Amino acid sequence: MNDNSLKNRIIAIEEICNILDGKSHKNKLYRDKLLNVLIGLSLRRMGEILFYLNVYIKIPLKKEKNIVIANLIAAITQILYMKTPNYAAVNTSVEISKIKSTNYTKLVNGVLRQIIRDINANKLIKPDQLINIPKKIKSRWSKYLTKKDIKQIFDQNMEMPPALDVTLNKNENINEWKKKLQGEVFGKNNIRIFKPTGKIENLYGYNLGKWWIQDFSAQIPATLLISSIRKNSKIIDMCAAPGGKTAQLLNYGADVTAIEINPKRAKLLRSNLKRLNFKTKIVVENAINYRPKTHVDGVLLDAPCSSTGTFRRNPDIPWRIEYDKDFNNKLNNLCKTQKNLLNSATFWLKPGGVLIYSVCSLEIEEGEKQIINFIKNNRNFDIKPIKLEEIDIVKKAITKQGFLKTLPSFYNLKGGIDGFFIARLIKKN
Repeated sequence: MNDNSLKNRIIAIEEICNILDGKSHKNKLYRDKLLNVLIGLSLRRMGEILFYLNVYIKIPLKKEKNIVIANLIAAITQILYMKTPNYAAVNTSVEISKIKSTNYTKLVNGVLRQIIRDINANKLIKPDQLINIPKKIKSRWSKYLTKKDIKQIFDQNMEMPPALDVTLNKNENINEWKKKLQGEVFGKNNIRIFKPTGKIENLYGYNLGKWWIQDFSAQIPATLLISSIRKNSKIIDMCAAPGGKTAQLLNYGADVTAIEINPKRAKLLRSNLKRLNFKTKIVVENAINYRPKTHVDGVLLDAPCSSTGTFRRNPDIPWRIEYDKDFNNKLNNLCKTQKNLLNSATFWLKPGGVLIYSVCSLEIEEGEKQIINFIKNNRNFDIKPIKLEEIDIVKKAITKQGFLKTLPSFYNLKGGIDGFFIARLIKKN
């Protein structure tokens, strides 16, 4: 057995165990491609794998034994979905069990060998794919999304690796970059790379500073703000890092002040803008407390949120929510932060100024409800409905209230997009 293979399997099961334990987790890319595939597939297929474990483990294991479950999840992923030789998957799991959960080595070996016997005898029960939708998310979304939408969203979640969007500087020739990046034109200044491999820094032209990575949906808020104000307008980007939206606004020619509360993320913001040859004022401060010297024409608030619209790229999110007993409190705290950020923005705008609010979330508390409550409490603001002719998007993304809401299943034949909620507000004269 290869030491590196053992090390990678241990990393994978520790990642999976953190999620089963309800701990905070950020989707991380490792240098080893197979390790990334193992973790990604384990999370995307978690529902059906847990179904198998319920069939083959007669007495449920206690939560403190989640490391055993994680070990089995990784092994079953390899056996069923990665074409790993059965003996290699089993032997590695047994070795890890001897290290991590000595008393459960016999169980791990027995469960995996029984699954393999049933596969060979064509006796493995195949559950409905909808089982990969965690119960908590399914319960929440069924209140405001159709069953068809939910199914399509999770069907999209099965695609690996997710498509990568490259936003071009507006002065660049999109057809030339299409050839150089070996992608397809997807949007006005966007190249989509299907099945991306390797590091972003290794893509053609990275050091030339002519493009940046930004999902198609994430480009919409800044695009809407740009279309709503005149050129050379003063704009505040409230939560600016990593800098894609700031770059869009600067590329348009706006006078931008970028605010970022986190010093490390502010450093990343500076680095990204430097690579793109953009310069702007960066303020490292809590945007809630910031007070500009003069009123501005526009504010872009891409607020911190639960990020449930991004799980085609972050498959840990649905399962992290499933096992996080404190999720509702965390969501409430996020909503309070969003409300405070919105309230701060009201003082910065000139009469007639435009506020774009967006979250990469599908939760209505962070989207529709947040803005409806804001309008009730801020009579000097109106919702300015977003119209289809303003933006390159499918018709069903525009809601009855004039908001824009994308689902990860939109453009499913082209790799999908992130889920976003976006609202445009106007400050009255």
